[in-house]
Amino acid sequence: MPNPFLSADGAARYAAGRPDVQPLVLERLKPFLTGTALGVDVACGSGQCSVALADLVIEVRAYDISPEMLSRARPHPRVTYALSPAEALPLPDHCADAMTVFMAFHWFERGAFLREARRLLKLDGVLAICNSWFAGELVGKAEFSDVWQTYLKRYPSAERDRRPFDEPEARQAGFSLHSEHFTHLVELKREQLIAYFLTQSNTIAVTDAGRETVEQVQVWLNEKLAPLMPEGEVGEFVFGAEIKVLTRLD
Repeated sequence: MPNPFLSADGAARYAAGRPDVQPLVLERLKPFLTGTALGVDVACGSGQCSVALADLVIEVRAYDISPEMLSRARPHPRVTYALSPAEALPLPDHCADAMTVFMAFHWFERGAFLREARRLLKLDGVLAICNSWFAGELVGKAEFSDVWQTYLKRYPSAERDRRPFDEPEARQAGFSLHSEHFTHLVELKREQLIAYFLTQSNTIAVTDAGRETVEQVQVWLNEKLAPLMPEGEVGEFVFGAEIKVLTRLD
């Protein structure tokens, strides 16, 4: 299935508009870490999760298949970025204390990636598959849900592997599985929310295909949001999140 985050425009929008929710999610990885020498961030994109992982481990190796994304990755003295597919990483066997995947597992060839994770992880290493999503709720303004539903009809979510990942599949791949789901609030002004929507696969797929320009998407979003979010007002938006921690069964 096509990955909508490979274009130069998509990478630029992603780097500029994604909220930094990764530290909140990775905080829940801490209790499972037994070593902190090396972390590997897979499908690192613009490096938000890579930098968050660097707060938990001494060194981070981060990989992505998009040169455009890597060109916009956040610099950090203990993070090294490189080009590589998730299913064939240029690292030796049993080298990683932790591996992270943030909002990208649904683009992978799952079986091949899980085999690669087992190859790279130390016996007590852990793999964290993380997701964060916009829940379509603006605190105190129930009418925002109508705008959100209108947005989803106009800009449907891009196709991806939507199969749930559960305990039987994890065990078949040689892992135990611990899952946590939670919600949190993100404060955004109207222009920040529009910038975030422009990072979603929903709008990137439309603009990459030439069906609308970025400017047309911005104008439409601004018209819909302005009545609910006056200039300069900060809204509290609900985000959902999950972390699935996989530990080797050996």
